[in-house]
Amino acid sequence: MATLFLLRHGQAGDIMGDYDRLSPLGVEQCTAAGARCPFVLPLAWARCGAMRRHHLSGEAFLRGLDPGLLLPIDEDARWDEFDHQDVIQVGLNAGLGAMDAGGELPSFFHQAMGRWAGGAHDADFREPYGAFYERVQAAFDAACEDLPSGGQAIIFTSGGVISAVCRRLLGLSPSAAFTVNSVLYNAGLTRVEIGGGRRTLVQLNLNPAGDAEPRLRTRR
Repeated sequence: MATLFLLRHGQAGDIMGDYDRLSPLGVEQCTAAGARCPFVLPLAWARCGAMRRHHLSGEAFLRGLDPGLLLPIDEDARWDEFDHQDVIQVGLNAGLGAMDAGGELPSFFHQAMGRWAGGAHDADFREPYGAFYERVQAAFDAACEDLPSGGQAIIFTSGGVISAVCRRLLGLSPSAAFTVNSVLYNAGLTRVEIGGGRRTLVQLNLNPAGDAEPRLRTRR
């Protein structure tokens, strides 16, 4: 039985600002997660999306896992997150709601995500939901095929991508997958087992860093 781990990036930047980075807390989260996840070893390979927060999360996690580990992190842009700022802006333009004074996402976000996934407004988005979902599944298929028999590997990515993988494995609706996305912790770990012609989600949103230190438990 082979095992694929998916790690959501550490705490990033401002939702509608420079989001594609790690805050100091985000680096700490990923380093602490690595130190508390010795069970991911040995790793056949490591992979990440092309986003800065994915690379930084992977580097911090592997550093915490084993400072002497010489394992390159291969880049595959198919593991990139969807453009959440575009989805939010299109929702705002459609009159679905507004950001609050603190820059947090109000309840309209689910409506904006539903508009994105509905398919009737694909031309409004830089990447329609169908295209996002298809590229994530292609990346997931490739990763499963690249896993050696009985081996383990890890991918550093984002919550929307992980929830899209969960949608496929669990037969979820887009709306249910969005709910999964909304509860994923920064530096949270998801485990998929591959073998016997099956791919099985066996752990979701494991949060070893946050469980040990509640201040490290965030979802940004």
